[in-house]
Amino acid sequence: MTDGIVDNLWDHEVLQNVLISMEKWKNNVNSAEDGKEPGERSYADSMRFVAQELVNAARVVAEDPFAESPYMEKAVDEGLSIEGGL
Repeated sequence: MTDGIVDNLWDHEVLQNVLISMEKWKNNVNSAEDGKEPGERSYADSMRFVAQELVNAARVVAEDPFAESPYMEKAVDEGLSIEGGL
């Protein structure tokens, strides 16, 4: 976990993203896109996929100057004028 995740995604968004990513992985496990046979895919592969999906979701918020994020909310509480999740 990095601060980039918790700065840009709310707890419920993290959970939702992880659950959706796990379902995507499960549904696509028979796909040969990664060049591996289904039996060659490991638990580590699935967690790597889920982690990358989570990072991608956080990046979308971080790059949106108008996104509301945990980081922005904390900054406003401290009296700072900050937009987005960077």
